[in-house]
Amino acid sequence: MTTIKFILNAKRVYQFLGLLICMLLIQVLPSKLLSEDFTTNPILDKITFDISEISADGLIGSVDGLRYLSYEFCIPGNEQAVERIKTIDSTINIYRQSPGRINCQNNQYLCVGETHNKQWKEILLSIAKLDYVERIDQFWGE
Repeated sequence: MTTIKFILNAKRVYQFLGLLICMLLIQVLPSKLLSEDFTTNPILDKITFDISEISADGLIGSVDGLRYLSYEFCIPGNEQAVERIKTIDSTINIYRQSPGRINCQNNQYLCVGETHNKQWKEILLSIAKLDYVERIDQFWGE
């Protein structure tokens, strides 16, 4: 009989500890998530220009000189990488022979995109999340 009481008491202790841990997590996790600074995200470190200057519509500049921002980055020189980029944004231009100002290597393709739509931020972040994209620079076309 004492063994059964001991087991029942141990079970209650474990239930209590589990409940206590859950309560602690409920208290700690939201504050941790809210304290994450979006600007210290390593994905954003790949983007070398200030995306806070871009409006929700993808425009930068003064009121009388608004324009879309163009950006460039390098991808591996294979069709699989091209297809992946095109699924993110079908309007991105791929240049197989030009290094661009970003200086893509011989085994890489230059990609040039624009903040031309309301999904510009999601597109840019999706590109930055790709492991093989090392850097995204503002493109200064000539």
